[in-house]
Amino acid sequence: MPITPANLTAFSRRAAKPPARLRTLLLPVAVSLCLCASACGSGDDGKSVAPVAVLAAFPAELGALLEQTTVESTFALANRNFRIGTIGGQAVVVGMTGIGLVNATDTTRALLAHMEVSGIVVSGVAGSPERIGDVTVPEAWKLVGGAAYDVDRSWLTVAERVTMRGGLDFETCTTRPRNPDDPPVCLLHQPLIVVGGTGESDDPFGGNSTGCQPNGGDVFGCDVATAADAEGTFQPKTGGQGSGVAAAVDMETAAIAREADAAGLRFIAFRAVSDGEGDPLGLPGFPAQFFTYYRLAAHNAAVAVAAFLGEL
Repeated sequence: MPITPANLTAFSRRAAKPPARLRTLLLPVAVSLCLCASACGSGDDGKSVAPVAVLAAFPAELGALLEQTTVESTFALANRNFRIGTIGGQAVVVGMTGIGLVNATDTTRALLAHMEVSGIVVSGVAGSPERIGDVTVPEAWKLVGGAAYDVDRSWLTVAERVTMRGGLDFETCTTRPRNPDDPPVCLLHQPLIVVGGTGESDDPFGGNSTGCQPNGGDVFGCDVATAADAEGTFQPKTGGQGSGVAAAVDMETAAIAREADAAGLRFIAFRAVSDGEGDPLGLPGFPAQFFTYYRLAAHNAAVAVAAFLGEL
């Protein structure tokens, strides 16, 4: 199912060749070993340390992350491009899941099946009662109508330490993606990191996967893009829209948290507010605020993630 405004209402030779069945069984292991060989860093004791997976949902979020990343190599998996490199001196594999719970589940599951990672960090935007540009770091994530998954406590402590440190390069002004010739919009407050509360992830797609658009720009596109976003607008979601008191509401994080929990991996998410309080334009929430502030929010989330990884 492609993402459209309409459906937003409701990623030599071999001395001996093993048998085909054995080759099928060995392939994921071989891929995993190969990827770890190129991606894993070294700890103080010289032993290999698996990278941290850093995931975003759509191209603007991914692009903001890549601005913080020293990219060393790229590989394709599950119709997605993943970048191996470092952020804040930490070995990472950076990728985009695609929008929605199903894409988040499928892409995360595929990555974990083919590559060893030491934990998962999510970077992106969200709706929230907090102010636009603030970065929320909930202590748990809940699937609307489903289970909740706790963030790793030791990682949450690191996030709190970053919050106390301050001095991060958060953006306060942004051009309007759909009206780039208009004067920049500037917030009247300095964004902060807000740790605590519960985040919620909703599914407006009725359990269906959503496809990206090859020329869909930095929201609907299939990879990082510089072109203006595709025409059209989000429509307000119908059905479940969270409890109304969630620290942040999105469409991916709880699904990623569920996969991390199943794999026994550490997990945390940094979701900057694209639609919330403190809008100097007084826009009527989602989708108008989202399409004005998503780039600013994506940048602030990525800056917070880089600071966090630098403290690990």
